[in-house]
Amino acid sequence: MKKLIYPLIALNFFTIFFVQCTTNKSKNKISSNKQNSISNYTPTVDSAILLMQQEEAERLKTATTLKFDKEEYDFGECTEGDVVKRTIEFTNTGKFPLVISQAFGSCGCTIPTYDKEPVQPGQKGKLNIEFNSNGKHGANTKSVTVIANTNPELSQVSFHIKVNKKKEDKSWF
Repeated sequence: MKKLIYPLIALNFFTIFFVQCTTNKSKNKISSNKQNSISNYTPTVDSAILLMQQEEAERLKTATTLKFDKEEYDFGECTEGDVVKRTIEFTNTGKFPLVISQAFGSCGCTIPTYDKEPVQPGQKGKLNIEFNSNGKHGANTKSVTVIANTNPELSQVSFHIKVNKKKEDKSWF
């Protein structure tokens, strides 16, 4: 099999080499007129920045604020393999309805869920957090990031939990 593969590889290499050497080099040249028109074009970075600033200003017109009761929560202790579920409340402290577009955990073991309904100004909303402690023995600190129509757009809350190692069953096998 090796006797067949090596000659095929060598044949492919030489074919590619000779085909590239025989291509028409005039195709690769750019006429001086085209080069001049390309060199005269300079993209305006200022216009892109201005557009981004306008979009941000529009977003801030309907932005609100989100406030968690605490920045860090203590979820206590659990045994490795347990699934711990907690609910964290937050308040819409702004003037517009708060709409969460996404929430995600700092790793795959932390899964947040939230109500899809807007939280009215002055009202409380709930963020449900599910932590899977499988393979996570010891002290753990995890976080949940919320993306919403707030200023700033990202809000983060964290929690810590101590996961006690699971006692292994002793068997004769």
